[in-house]
Amino acid sequence: MARRQTIDPLVRAKVMETWGNDCWLGLPGCTRVGTEDDHIVPYSHGGGDTVANIRRACKHCNASRQDRVLYGYGARLHMIVVPPGSCDREAVDYIDAHKSAGDPVVSFSALAAAMGLTSPSLAERRAVAMAWSGAYRQFAISAEPIDVWCTRTTPSSHRHPRMLDEWVALDYDVQVIDPGFAVEWERATDDAGRKRVRQWYALHLSQELVDARKRERRAKLVALGLRTDGTRASSRPEW
Repeated sequence: MARRQTIDPLVRAKVMETWGNDCWLGLPGCTRVGTEDDHIVPYSHGGGDTVANIRRACKHCNASRQDRVLYGYGARLHMIVVPPGSCDREAVDYIDAHKSAGDPVVSFSALAAAMGLTSPSLAERRAVAMAWSGAYRQFAISAEPIDVWCTRTTPSSHRHPRMLDEWVALDYDVQVIDPGFAVEWERATDDAGRKRVRQWYALHLSQELVDARKRERRAKLVALGLRTDGTRASSRPEW
């Protein structure tokens, strides 16, 4: 792969004149002020050094993004968040009702089944979690315009404790499917399961909250020329 070249100062000046110098990403830990040139279509995927394809980002966000693509500028990630007892029920039903044939699905239960695990131990669960994270990371940087469906109980991980914030920043489709505390409590078969239910509901996740945050983020992306409210953005960079 060719080495990245320094951005033409005239291009950088035009980027700042057109889109401003605030960090466009706003990932957890963002310092707000743009100090680096960030390619919307990543340079590693062929994104050009153009005013249409560059926005300013802080050093932290530019490094944290790691070539993950904005929804629709490559893969389209659909993140389905469900309580612990609903992974194999509501999540599967929702995905089956919305996905197209051939769409990849990344779920803990499917990965465990593929490994032949029916009652995984803690070590085995960690292995499955690593497989989920590996698949998610690869799809998140995919240049292919494919729909990817990921199920998860909590939008956080050791490496990414504020995963939901990252999903919103990258404009992922996020769906919170909540059958209700009473239903989940009834589905829990032991104390450990009930503990997971209590922990999930303590997060106070809701589709209304996610939608409000996504509307705010979408408005910023519209202002940055990366989204529109219905028509194609003339400034949207192409693959």
